[in-house]
Amino acid sequence: MRGPRRTVHQGTATTSPRQPTTTTVNDVVLALQRKLTANHLEPSLHINQRRPSFSMDSLLHKKDKKRDDSKDRNSREPKRLSLNMRHSSKSKDRVAQLSPRITAHQPGRFDMIIESPPLVLYGNVSTSTGALLSGRLKFLVEDPAGEVRLNSFTMVLKARISSKKPVGKECKECSDKVDELKTWTFLSEPKTFYAGQDNQFPYSFLFPGHLPATTNAPLGSIQYSLHATALTSTGEKILYNHPLTIQRAIQPGPDKSSIRIFPPTNLTGRVQLPPIVHPIGTFPVSMSLSGVVEKKGDSQTRWRLRKLSWRVEEHSKVISTPCAKHAHKVSEGKSILHTETRILGTDEMKTGWKSDFDTIGGEINVEFEASLASNSKFKAVCDVESPAGIEVKHNLVIELIVAEEFCPSKNSQLITPTGAARVLRMQFALVVTERAGMGISWDEEMPPVYEDVPESPPGYGSADKNDGAWGGAIIEDYNGPALEYEDLETMGTDTSISRPSSSGLPMRPRLAGSRTDSGEGPSTPRQYVGFTNDELSTEPPRYALRVTDESSDAHSGPVEDTAQGVASTVQP
Repeated sequence: MRGPRRTVHQGTATTSPRQPTTTTVNDVVLALQRKLTANHLEPSLHINQRRPSFSMDSLLHKKDKKRDDSKDRNSREPKRLSLNMRHSSKSKDRVAQLSPRITAHQPGRFDMIIESPPLVLYGNVSTSTGALLSGRLKFLVEDPAGEVRLNSFTMVLKARISSKKPVGKECKECSDKVDELKTWTFLSEPKTFYAGQDNQFPYSFLFPGHLPATTNAPLGSIQYSLHATALTSTGEKILYNHPLTIQRAIQPGPDKSSIRIFPPTNLTGRVQLPPIVHPIGTFPVSMSLSGVVEKKGDSQTRWRLRKLSWRVEEHSKVISTPCAKHAHKVSEGKSILHTETRILGTDEMKTGWKSDFDTIGGEINVEFEASLASNSKFKAVCDVESPAGIEVKHNLVIELIVAEEFCPSKNSQLITPTGAARVLRMQFALVVTERAGMGISWDEEMPPVYEDVPESPPGYGSADKNDGAWGGAIIEDYNGPALEYEDLETMGTDTSISRPSSSGLPMRPRLAGSRTDSGEGPSTPRQYVGFTNDELSTEPPRYALRVTDESSDAHSGPVEDTAQGVASTVQP
């Protein structure tokens, strides 16, 4: 039976006394939900009706599919509404979170200008002269007022040694050891800096040659850095950190040759290696194995190389020292030693060598290229030996597998393996260092150092004995008699006496029997006598030639000085 039909009047709505005249908020929300569901469901119904039913599920379960679709649609409706409402609420939160935050304004900041070349320690620990660091620390004023007053301004050079396996886990005192190498105090009293000025502070430091280079090993690390701290008049701190990288480069030298003997056999291995090895690239290795043939009457036994393998090992060591809080974990006055070994590069060869069994004793020669970067998992670290307990070294291990063979001396083609085999193992130390390139040490280049430049030109000395290298000097005025000196006469006239040259030596005597200037014949023989040592020591020389009594009658003729090349006149 059908119920009574509901009549709807499109004109004025009749209101009952129980219902309020104003529309509630719930009615508005319900009406809005109906509109949204109607808009979402209508296109979905059309899509489901136009959908082709070619699948087996639609053919077998046609009625169930419709029921499922209707259930899915009914269940998705409230979910879509809830998602829309949540998205709108979250979007407001996101906009609120992305609002800009007001950060504290810094009155100023620092900037570093490095003038020196890269810090490289040339040579080993015992011969290196160190590396020179010079630069300028620039202070930039960023205060809106355009000026900043600093009460104190210092910079510290620190060396930080970290252990990755400390005694106490998560303990900074056990893992980090900080040493202060140098401290600069740029201000002795408060000073005001302005934005328009060039506020620069020069500094320099010579790193000693025995310091370890910057290292990041598997068990520990060594780092260097500059830490600048400034305190303003308002109590604000301005901090600045600048890391420094120190490298060590050892100059190459002659190749190293090593000999290994393998008793009880007669085998002897000779290996030639380069003096230094770099972390990147390859290095050549040449090896010769002698004593491989041993003759016994009509037969001989020889060793044949079957396989060659090499590997580069890196041995790391660190000593962990506990702090005062964790000293009870180890014995009194002792530390914990940690070691680790990893393989940087490896390879094996089964061919590529030359065997000579005809020479006396026989010989096997092989050459190959080795590298520290063949294993991409690990990165090589240069050799380091620090007094703080961090040490890194490298070794090259070569293994040879040789097999014994028997053959008669008359027919060397009849080879019979004896079944005996040996493994020959050799180990060599490698010196891993950075590339020196075209750089030279600081003492050979001699760049200027700010600390060595005086404020004024150097003086002759100071009476104060504590005044450095110029101290202890005594300056007195001359109060003695007047000094005697003679005026030098001019040259160029025949009558004037010629003065000696700057050398101050007497003239060479004229040989007897020499011809005159006219060339007509030999002149009167003359004998010239020079000054003796006693005469030179008692009175100053007269710079004239002495003539004997035999030739005193002829003194007016000109005499040529062959040593000086200047004509002079001799007077009695």
